[in-house]
Amino acid sequence: MTTRPRYDVAIVGGGMVGAVLAVALSEADFHVALVEAKQPKPLDPEAGYDLRQSAIAPGPRHLLENLGLWDRLPDNRICPFTGMKVWQADQDDELFLEHTAVGLPELGHIVENALVVDAAWQAFERVDVYCPAKMAALNVEAHAARLTLDDEQEITAALVVGAEGANSPVREAAGITTTGWGYGQRCTVGTVTPERHHRHIAWQRFTETGPVAFLPLADGRCSLAWHADDALADELAELDDDEFCRRLTEASGGVLGRIQHMGTRAAFPLKLMHAREYVQPRVAIAGDAAHVVHPMAGQGVNLGLLDVAELVAALEAGRAAGADAGEITYLKRYQRARMADNMMMLAATDGLKRLYGSHNPLLRSLRGLAISGASRLAPIRQIMISQAVGLSNDGPRLLR
Repeated sequence: MTTRPRYDVAIVGGGMVGAVLAVALSEADFHVALVEAKQPKPLDPEAGYDLRQSAIAPGPRHLLENLGLWDRLPDNRICPFTGMKVWQADQDDELFLEHTAVGLPELGHIVENALVVDAAWQAFERVDVYCPAKMAALNVEAHAARLTLDDEQEITAALVVGAEGANSPVREAAGITTTGWGYGQRCTVGTVTPERHHRHIAWQRFTETGPVAFLPLADGRCSLAWHADDALADELAELDDDEFCRRLTEASGGVLGRIQHMGTRAAFPLKLMHAREYVQPRVAIAGDAAHVVHPMAGQGVNLGLLDVAELVAALEAGRAAGADAGEITYLKRYQRARMADNMMMLAATDGLKRLYGSHNPLLRSLRGLAISGASRLAPIRQIMISQAVGLSNDGPRLLR
């Protein structure tokens, strides 16, 4: 007997990528279910900044704008940045990338991940939400995929999308293998109060144990991303706030003066991971379920949102041709559109990590030359900025 799917698409994972995908598909008139283990906390406008911040590039921002999500974000919690300054601890040269090189009012915006998630959940007018719920089993049949939840409910859909992060149960259940490695580093994050205003610039200083980055926040403070080898990360975790601020001032070269205060901090391990395929019949993966990059370039969330745009475009193309959402021909269109770009970003961030994390004297000289050369050649700077901002004039409609 043929199973008739209840939904066009069932998404497992209600974080940033999964929630935005649910809104995008419902706006495109697909019948959507979302399965999430934990209801996001309601937005508290008086609460401090979330530990997880992202640099949203103009291309992915257009996606959020076109879905009506950008206007839902509170203006006083979003900070545009107009430049990026990169330099090496033992070199005088610095690389400054500025918005005027590509004719944009800004290079991007620093946004709390939780704000985007909250905006998407508030827009679930035509999405059936199963929460709290977890996937217990996935069975793929000829005409549908069947999700069994941990409360024994069953959901049938033409397509199941795993968007539940790097340890994706959907990816595992589908038998999609991955390749990757850990970096032996952790990234310490939190909100810091510097002595001087950030001037709407993102700052990144490369040190022997990893880069120290300050992302500008709307109230003049900065979001910290301090990448450090495990031994140093262990040491930093044991420091009281005063000593941590002193060490951070030193590690940042005092670029924003003395670090006066450090809020709640946390650290997470860094790794590279890439799925060997993004799709199978009636199954697709997106975001961190498909790829995890070193956060040095701040592109992880942008890659996930670009996945959303391409997956929606592929499913719309399939529907126009009379195919259902699980048709492998159109799923492979999504895979082709995203896998090459994602692999290039993984390779670039991995190469930067190895170049700037090496103690080899030759590589130390090369990385100094890289910054020096790029800082002197305007065409190189313009190419770097164009890649970073993620604009596309001929890509999916949601990015335009």
